[in-house]
Amino acid sequence: MTQYLISFGAHAMDHLPDEDMPDVAKAAHAVCQEAINASVLTFAGGLQDEKASIVATDGTVTSGPDPEAIGGFTVIDVPSREEALQWAAKIAAACRCAQEVWEMDSDPEVDAMPGHESHGMTRYLISFGAHAMNHLPDEDMPDVAKAAHAATQESINAGVFVCTGGLGNRASIVATDGTVTGGPDPEAIGGFSVIEVPSREEALQWAAGQAAACRCAQEVWEFGPDPELDAMFRQADRRR
Repeated sequence: MTQYLISFGAHAMDHLPDEDMPDVAKAAHAVCQEAINASVLTFAGGLQDEKASIVATDGTVTSGPDPEAIGGFTVIDVPSREEALQWAAKIAAACRCAQEVWEMDSDPEVDAMPGHESHGMTRYLISFGAHAMNHLPDEDMPDVAKAAHAATQESINAGVFVCTGGLGNRASIVATDGTVTGGPDPEAIGGFSVIEVPSREEALQWAAGQAAACRCAQEVWEFGPDPELDAMFRQADRRR
């Protein structure tokens, strides 16, 4: 099937009063549980409200921006874009904010790599911009892909891999009432990986490996904890 990234902006929920947030969280968790039960949920999470770390291709680490383009996202694996839009409509209604739906480019080599079970550690999003590889000549891309796959396989072997992907064509915007409109081309994120490691320092080490492999700097973002969602994944793992 095809994987889709469903995301919302860092400030998409700013209009919601604090007293509504428990109901929003409950509704969002209900949709996640529904997606888990339907065996389409790959990953879901929200970014911590803190600056990213930028890891250059030589491993140098500098302070990055605050979250703007993405506050949280869900990755699902479904047969069609139409079904992805249906799930996005449920998430939009639950979270009370519009969602962007991005099709993720398929990567058979990554798909063939073994899966990963959560170990309850902190999750980090490692990403690069949509144009971060524009400086690379076409003839270098096979070597870049080979190095990126090697870095992914290393993270799988180390038991820290959660999911990875690159964004495809334009987004679809799904409003809280389910209305679908055309969205933007990818800008903030061209590709990403989610890893689960004990510390930010270890996340930066993995990001350095990916930066060197992909030949472009990587942003490292920490996910906020969500014990209820983690419990859903553990329950699903036990049922498999």
